[in-house]
Formats: sequence, C-alpha cells, structure tokens
Amino acid sequence: MNSIRFVKKNRTYNAYLDSEYLGAVYSSELEKLGVDKSEEDEFYAELSDQDVYFIRDKVYNRAFNKAYGYLTANECSENVIRHKLKLKQFPEQTIDDVIEMLYEYNYLDESRFVESFTRSYIRKKSRSLIEKELGNRNIDASQYKEVIDQVYLDENLSEDDVIRLLLEKKYKNENLQDIKVKRRALSYLFRHGFAYDKINNYLT
Repeated sequence: MNSIRFVKKNRTYNAYLDSEYLGAVYSSELEKLGVDKSEEDEFYAELSDQDVYFIRDKVYNRAFNKAYGYLTANECSENVIRHKLKLKQFPEQTIDDVIEMLYEYNYLDESRFVESFTRSYIRKKSRSLIEKELGNRNIDASQYKEVIDQVYLDENLSEDDVIRLLLEKKYKNENLQDIKVKRRALSYLFRHGFAYDKINNYLT
C-alpha cells in the first residue's frame, strides 16, 4: 500500500506520493478510489499500486487532451506546450510523457510550427527578427532554414517588399521626405527588426 497525501486546492486535491507530485484529482475520482474526503485541507489515504496508476492515468489523459486542444487551435512549439501545461500545474514527468506521445502521433511538429509562425509574421517583421523570436521559443531557426526559405518563396516576398508594404500601410498619407517623418519611419522599421543600412537605403 502507498500512503498518499492529498492537499485541497479549490475544486481539486493535489496528490503526493512521498515527495513526488502526482497531479490534481477531482472529488469524483476520490470517490472511485474509495477515499473519504476529509474536512481538513490536507489528509492521507492508503492506496494500492493500482490506485496510484489510476491517478497517474487520469492526470496524463487530462494533460494530453489539454495539449491536443492547444495544437488543434494553433500550431505550437514544444516549448509553448510545456509552458502551458506547467501553468496548469501538471507534473514534469507527465508533461515529458505527453510531449513524447505528441511527437509519436505527429501532432507536434516543430517544422510545421516554424512554417506557420513565419507565415504569420512575414509581412510584419524582418527575417532576422522572426528567427530571433523562434530562438526565444527554444527553436534553432538555422535547423529550419529550408522551411523559412520556402515560405518566402511561396509568398514571393523579399525584405525590400516587406519594408515597402509596411511603409505603405503605416505612412500612406505622409511625406517620407520630411525629416521628422523619415526618422519615425526609421525607428518603426528598426523595431520590426530591419537593419539600419537596408532601411536607410530604401528611404533615400
């Protein structure tokens, strides 16, 4: 038998096997385990190995379904999925197991995420900024160079095209030869990741 510590938290009970966090358990699941809920915020129950497996299985299924839901809504990187599941307070081992299964089922594919991310920002940011932001998501953009190249080919865009599109949208009714407008435009494009020389060349 295993001595499981339960700590009440809102509508659930965090379960611990010694120092290992097993995850959150609902009242209905405690009832299935035959555990009488205590009036105390913290209590112990003696459970079999099979009961512990039941808890792990329920927690895993909830984590997997959460992750799958995130991916069906939008392509996500592994790092984003991990972060979201951590915010939901799933155990580290459960998160690792879910990530492994998502890759196995091909639900999680970072090349698809890189493609989707690049398409989303190709008309708003420089390539270098896109790659930097991928890096902030723990994705090495250099490993997906061909994927990013293909997006630029598909969209038939160069960085000069993107600069022109941004200027046309932001400063359509302004005189870019005006020094004050030009300075604002330089600052605007610089914030979007474009190199100063490229911006300056385009505006002169």
